[in-house]
Amino acid sequence: MSSPPLNTYHVIRTDAGLGALWQPEGFSDISSLEEWEDKVSRNESIEQNIRNGIFVPLNVGGDGSWQVAIRNGGLSGRENKFLLVASEAYLLKSRGTVELGGLENVGGYVGGGIKIPLSPGAYTVQVNLIEWDAEPGSSDADGMPTESALPDFVILISHAPKEAVRYRTSVETFERPADG
Repeated sequence: MSSPPLNTYHVIRTDAGLGALWQPEGFSDISSLEEWEDKVSRNESIEQNIRNGIFVPLNVGGDGSWQVAIRNGGLSGRENKFLLVASEAYLLKSRGTVELGGLENVGGYVGGGIKIPLSPGAYTVQVNLIEWDAEPGSSDADGMPTESALPDFVILISHAPKEAVRYRTSVETFERPADG
């Protein structure tokens, strides 16, 4: 089964410590703060959601706003040049739509995730962190991104292979360099 091409850009914001891409049906029963805290906010819960293929973290260790590109295919030449780090593959299962946003947007308690059509199926997701501000001309005099600046994250989505794959299951999207 073939999916239509995916190439979308969004700005997300979080005050809950991380952004994410998720399967909304996996969190449709969340309607209260207590349910959200039990099913979404704890690392153990997030890791279980990741193992279940319904949650991919965008975790850089804090609150903030980020531009996120989501697409099929690979990185552009500019993105490759300013790639800071790429994640190992995560598994994401779609039932026809996925959502993007801050952790607080997961489920129906706060809601507000950005809906992105994605044909039903299992997908491999790689999160790429781009050092957009290292590119000359990418920021204005106030340090804000210019219109031509690269996104903070590029999320690459492809159909999951039929053979067994070991997927990343950590809340930490990227491996931290060893001290040393």
